[in-house]
Amino acid sequence: METNQYIHFIISGLINGFAHLAVIAACIIIVIKRKNSASILMLVASILTLLFSVGSIIWNKIAAYNGAESLVQATKIISILGAIPYILFALGLLLFAVKHVKRLSAG
Repeated sequence: METNQYIHFIISGLINGFAHLAVIAACIIIVIKRKNSASILMLVASILTLLFSVGSIIWNKIAAYNGAESLVQATKIISILGAIPYILFALGLLLFAVKHVKRLSAG
């Protein structure tokens, strides 16, 4: 049973990783085609999201070795900081959408 759970976590981690890489690839394409502050913000935020995900896994693993209190503290900090890249991505997407809609309306 424990092996099945381990495999489940590996597979879900790989799927998450591929999803992050797909978003990064899409943002790179957007930056190449329409380089502006909004597209760059989305690219930076998507890279930060991947870094935060990997960093939180590593930090949780290290914190778990230091005991339950350390793990709880790490989880609290990660839950707060983990939202930052998503907020940045949302702001970039909103800016991009507003600029794109203005262009379509004007043209």
